[in-house]
Amino acid sequence: MAAITALQLITRILDKSGAANRPQTIDHVSAGDPTTPVMGIATMAIASLDCLKRAAAAGRNLILTYDPAFWSSKDSLDGLESNSLFLEKRDFMRAHNLVCFNLHDHWRDRMPDGIAEGMAAGLGWTQYQAAGNPAAFQLPPTTLLDLARDLQGRLNDPTIRVVGDPKLAVRTIAALWGNAAQMPAIRLLNTAIDVLIGGYAREWEAVEYTQDMIAAGEKKGLILLGEAASVDLGMKHCAEWIAAFVPEVSVEFVSSRSPYWGLS
Repeated sequence: MAAITALQLITRILDKSGAANRPQTIDHVSAGDPTTPVMGIATMAIASLDCLKRAAAAGRNLILTYDPAFWSSKDSLDGLESNSLFLEKRDFMRAHNLVCFNLHDHWRDRMPDGIAEGMAAGLGWTQYQAAGNPAAFQLPPTTLLDLARDLQGRLNDPTIRVVGDPKLAVRTIAALWGNAAQMPAIRLLNTAIDVLIGGYAREWEAVEYTQDMIAAGEKKGLILLGEAASVDLGMKHCAEWIAAFVPEVSVEFVSSRSPYWGLS
């Protein structure tokens, strides 16, 4: 039997997602030959060189990454063609027959949203989800400080950033896993939630808006986990989901190591 190719598996995965193709999407093969036979699959939040090296060492050559490999939303290579790090990363992929596919839009457009479903399950929050919204939660009573500490422990996330009163009473939470962009964040902060959890945000948008709400007398909190920490469990769930309908090769999740360190 002929080995299955990256293109065949990518096509199967996209079809299985049930998500419609967007007119414009970042889901594409960003590196490698899609006709390459697949020895194994690795899912990851960010296709960092560290994650790629660990995937290659484990014999995984189809890389499904939530965020692009080449440092821009669409893996634009303008100005990078002669960059030494780009060349090193590209040549590493070639030397190990890696095929890198950005699996972002189809995974988020899947019903339910694959990242939201995986994060809720990984955090043990599925039972607290609001009906019809996998990124809204009604938790047992806690405080902003205790919630942040719990997230830090569950996600092994040493550099969580928190805006708000540590003693803030918390029950109702909304999550923007990944990018907490301006208007989704502001809209959610103006609903009946206590805390918004995101991956990252521009500090003059959601962060400043939360600060201004607090200065105006509102009782709100904002927790920023960092991009990888806010989607890692969603990509772990992706590996488990793929393994259920791809019997030909093994599937593994490769966790992202935090790029940050904090001062004690």
